[in-house]
Amino acid sequence: MAWIYYQKAFNRVPHRWIIKSLESVWINNKFISFTNKVMSYWRTGMRLHTENKLIEIEDIKIQCGIFQRNSLSPLLFCICLITLTEQLNRLNTG
Repeated sequence: MAWIYYQKAFNRVPHRWIIKSLESVWINNKFISFTNKVMSYWRTGMRLHTENKLIEIEDIKIQCGIFQRNSLSPLLFCICLITLTEQLNRLNTG
């Protein structure tokens, strides 16, 4: 039996899995290339406001996870789950 643990699941999807999943459901190659390119630009930063000053760190490249707060994110996540489900079914484990 297989279990899928969904807590913070959006944060744990490897980018290579997103691309593999898009390829496996026959998404247009232009969209796959676009998604791959966009993911290479995903960054985050941190700021700490103290009483006396602002401390900032340089941007950190996001290497895993699906960028949230846009309409494409849930769709990408569902496509990744489709691919995972298909592989589990092929292995006859769930």
